[in-house]
This record gives sequence, C-alpha cells and structure tokens, in this order.
Amino acid sequence: MGLFFDPDEPFSQKFGGDLPHRHQNGKIQYVTFRLYDSLPACVLNDLKSWIKSFNDKHPKPWTPDAEKTYLNYVTPYKQRMLDNGYGNCVLKNKENRDILSSALFFKDEENYLIHTFVIMPNHVHLLIEPFEEHELEVILKSVKNFSARKINQNIGRNGKLWERESWDRLVRSWKHYERYKQYIKANPRNLSPDQYTLYIRDFKKQT
Repeated sequence: MGLFFDPDEPFSQKFGGDLPHRHQNGKIQYVTFRLYDSLPACVLNDLKSWIKSFNDKHPKPWTPDAEKTYLNYVTPYKQRMLDNGYGNCVLKNKENRDILSSALFFKDEENYLIHTFVIMPNHVHLLIEPFEEHELEVILKSVKNFSARKINQNIGRNGKLWERESWDRLVRSWKHYERYKQYIKANPRNLSPDQYTLYIRDFKKQT
C-alpha cells in the first residue's frame, strides 16, 4: 500500500459543516484548522450565502465536477481570508505556539507521522500521515482539546478556542504532496520569524 489516496481502495466520506471529509487508512492528508475568531461574521455570511446558492443548484450527492467547482472556490477563499490575520491571533505568542507544537508532537511516530506544519497567527497548515486505524478526526480532536485547555490557561481566559471543523484533503500523488509542502513553507512569507512556527521533516520521495 502506498502513502497517497487510491480511489480503488476502501475509503470513508462524510460531510461536516461546509466541507466533505474523506478518510483512507494510512494515507497522507493535508489539513488546515483555525482559531474560532479567525474569520469575521461578514466573511462567514458571504461564504454561507455562496454555499447556499451552490447547494440549491447542485443538490448532494455531488458529481465529481460539482465537488471540484465547490472546493476550487471555498478553499482558496478561506485561505485568503485567514491570511488577512483576522481575530485576536493568539498564536502570534510563541508560548502558545509551543503549546500547540507539543500537542502535535505528543503522539508523533506512535499514532501518526508529522511531515510538515506551519503555525500561523490564527490558523495551522499540516501534512500528516495517520497510521493504520488512527483516524484524522480523532487525532485532531485530541490536539485541539489539549492545546485549547493549555493556551486558555496561558492567556487567562475561558471559552472556545478552535473552530470545530477542519479542512482536510487526502494527498493524491507525490506531485500534490510537494505542492502542499511548498504552500506550507511559503505561507508565512509576509510575517516576521517571531510570528510563526515552521517545521519540516526530512522525508524522501517514495519509490
């Protein structure tokens, strides 16, 4: 079995919120998750309006072309809005980023393998390889719960820290893997080094 998505192998799919989520055992996934306040109401309302209009025209289950059109609009739009730096951006604080890094590495090499991540002021991009039988949803829930509790303690507040839904895609090929990796590396290009944390594991091309 390879590390990339194979449509001929069994996989699961479900919708959570606005986005489709697929899981296939042992495959690398590209993930984005964000702070709860990282997108203002005006941005979310515009997005919800577009999504409602799209769903009215394209009832589920979507055709492959409809899903591609949806993702090609929603994903870049959310990425651009996140890079605008909305919200309190508590991850600008290095102590908070270190807490999140520790949470990400806690089960690294045991339940999953982290390939690359960047912690931005209000969101995170991640390339991760869940090991057999370890679902991405469960991994992210654990990371978010632990980091939310510790970061809230660190900044002296209570309440919701992370947006519940994450954005995830199964990586389909080495070419796609490299594209995601380069995007992660370039994402903080407009930030000073003290405002983000970048991790890159030396991972050789699989033959």
